[in-house]
Amino acid sequence: MIMYDSYQNMLTFIILIFTYFLVFSFCCRQKRDIKVITLLFLWHSFFSFVYYSFTLSNPADAIGYYRRSFYSDFVFYPGTPFIVNISSMFTKTIEASYLNVTLIFNIFGLLGLAIFYLTIKGYLKEMSRYWVMIFFIPSMSFWSAGLGKDAISFFSTCLFLYAIAIKKRNFLLISISFFFMFMVRPHIAFMMLISYIVYFIIKAKINLVFKLLTLPVIAIGLVVSLSFVQQYVGLEDASLGDVGDYVDGRQNVNQGGGSSVDIASMSYPMQMFTYVFRPLPFEAHSAVALFSSIENTIILFLFIYIVYKSKFNFRSFIYNENLWLFTYVFLTCTILALTTANLGIATRQKWMFMPVLIYLLIYAFYKYKINNTRIYK
Repeated sequence: MIMYDSYQNMLTFIILIFTYFLVFSFCCRQKRDIKVITLLFLWHSFFSFVYYSFTLSNPADAIGYYRRSFYSDFVFYPGTPFIVNISSMFTKTIEASYLNVTLIFNIFGLLGLAIFYLTIKGYLKEMSRYWVMIFFIPSMSFWSAGLGKDAISFFSTCLFLYAIAIKKRNFLLISISFFFMFMVRPHIAFMMLISYIVYFIIKAKINLVFKLLTLPVIAIGLVVSLSFVQQYVGLEDASLGDVGDYVDGRQNVNQGGGSSVDIASMSYPMQMFTYVFRPLPFEAHSAVALFSSIENTIILFLFIYIVYKSKFNFRSFIYNENLWLFTYVFLTCTILALTTANLGIATRQKWMFMPVLIYLLIYAFYKYKINNTRIYK
């Protein structure tokens, strides 16, 4: 037993060292990045240990994934099988403990956070240094630091954002982000595809003839993807009425806990607001909910501040490739807001689009600052 514990402790140390050098190698582009990347590594890895401890005493899918990894066969299929397969690679080969498998998934979340930093850091030069705190939002790191789908979906979202915003090797990076999102949440990957079609038709600077020739190929891919997503969520051969029934059913799922809300009785704008910004402090029913509500309040004030200072000018949201990103945020937030009645679930799943929304807000504020600087020069 002592030898096993020593082995696991050594493995923990090796995984952490590997994680740091991996993130350092990919994400440190300049000397000033070293300090931020190191802080992000310490911050995110800390939350991986917190997540590990939290799931030992609270109900969580992570422990179930870990247990299944010992006896499950390899099945190349999205969702739970994909998470179990990744876990099996380490439980069956190096006999990694639950903590060490959690730290393996921490790599995905930390890479996502570091990529998010690379995407936004150029815009923060025109702002106060305190804006760097945006990368230290606790729930963003907590939910992306554990064993499960959230770490991979967060990584996929941030890579998707980086590929479009930075415009470097975007086809390869977008393909990688789409693959990982598809393997954990196919319906969100479908939103990526739909948002690209909207952008392609409206904004893409491509010859009209080429667009017309390409649309049938896109349409075929869309039909195939939709068919799989329908099967994945249990809507095979569904009519429009069946989809409505499915949404109505999802609005009543997980309403047994204290964090549940009756979204079916809300208007569409209120559903969107609820999903992104609630619970608020006066709605908190526990210490965890209170912590989350304070964070939501800060994000809400940040949102209001940027929108107000930008004078409600939303043109930056649809400027060039931003249209692709905005469409993704709008579609993803809509589908999640309409089908999630539990604010606890919303708190973790909204990080599949929140990095993109934060980027769009900061981009809009950056444009406002630049334009004001030019006016007063």
